[in-house]
Amino acid sequence: THTQMNIKTITKCVFLLALEATSATTSLFDSGIDDVPTEENDEENMYATFFDRVVIPARESVRRNALGEAITVSESDAATIKSGAAGQCSEDALTVRILEADRKLVIVGGGPAGLSAAVYAARAGLSPLIIARDGGQLEGTSDVHNYPGFDEGVDAVDLIQRLERQAERFGADRKECGVRDVDLTCRPFKVYCEDGEVITSSAVVIATGASPRWIGAEGEQELIAKGVHTCATCDGYFYRGKHAVVIGGGDTAMEQALFLARLASRVTLIHRGGFLRASKAMATRVLKHPNILILWNTSVKRFVADESTGALSSLDIETLTTMGENATSNLAVDGAFVAIGHTPNSEKFRGVRTDSKGYIYTLPGSTVTSVTGVFAAGDVQDDLYRQAITSAGTGAMAAMDAERWLCEHGC
Repeated sequence: THTQMNIKTITKCVFLLALEATSATTSLFDSGIDDVPTEENDEENMYATFFDRVVIPARESVRRNALGEAITVSESDAATIKSGAAGQCSEDALTVRILEADRKLVIVGGGPAGLSAAVYAARAGLSPLIIARDGGQLEGTSDVHNYPGFDEGVDAVDLIQRLERQAERFGADRKECGVRDVDLTCRPFKVYCEDGEVITSSAVVIATGASPRWIGAEGEQELIAKGVHTCATCDGYFYRGKHAVVIGGGDTAMEQALFLARLASRVTLIHRGGFLRASKAMATRVLKHPNILILWNTSVKRFVADESTGALSSLDIETLTTMGENATSNLAVDGAFVAIGHTPNSEKFRGVRTDSKGYIYTLPGSTVTSVTGVFAAGDVQDDLYRQAITSAGTGAMAAMDAERWLCEHGC
């Protein structure tokens, strides 16, 4: 399948990068570059080799470095350690600065990631402060039908409000404000609110999410969640047996078109260019799919609402013909998915390492960022899954990572 082919390619690339990055640590590997898996190798052997040589040693190394060496403490040792420390926490310079903060933990972001982090942090006695202006992307949709525990679905705003009440019940505080800047260059960390208040914190969880990119056509914003969407995995189910449109030409658009093709009666892919920007494998699958039609050199000029229902009914489109002329037409649709990418909301967190797109790097298997005491959860560090449930999961991880780190640096 395409997924297996893609994973095999990724695995080989990661294997090569890992070898290059760990060239000074040759003990991780039994032999050299000649053993890199090839197309001729058995796939199962390739995966086993990759995990034995790269994934497992890396995870074990992280575990050792993060937790330190285990010690055996007897009753007499415990008394000695306790009396020697005089009941106080470590007094190194870093810990002293950390303990000067107004708050132990500030969570920036009020979506599923931030609120889940708040629930876990509050139950751990950290009295976290949530700083957010709204509930993030989730508030841009209507009903959520793929969040566990709601067999008949749940209103998106209601879900956010439930999470807020749950966090507050355990002791989390909330401040509604926009964040102007976050200073992570010195400790304690400083969060500057747009109302002028400056809040200091020992640790920070970044859960600001990512914002979908829009094409800017007339009627687009007015019809969000009324036929205009950005996530086929989230909302594609509503278009079973109907006509769905995907707008875009990259891998995200290909993925959404292929997902919808399993549900909709037909899928139209609208791309403004004459060639796709997606990977060859993804583009080939779309081109070969009998249920997907591509409109080349075509752009959407207006999203048209039905006068009686107020929902999306058609698109005004413009196509560049082979004669070099622009031809306009109207395309009847049931739903449209704008798939031209997302922008992670990470620009205010200077000093944290990000990739070329702005997604925050986290240590694999954790929410630890490049700045000690700063953790990232949800879509701001996830450009692959981007689901409410995965965001909530990483939010819980961030709170647990933060609690563990704070225990090491304060009472």
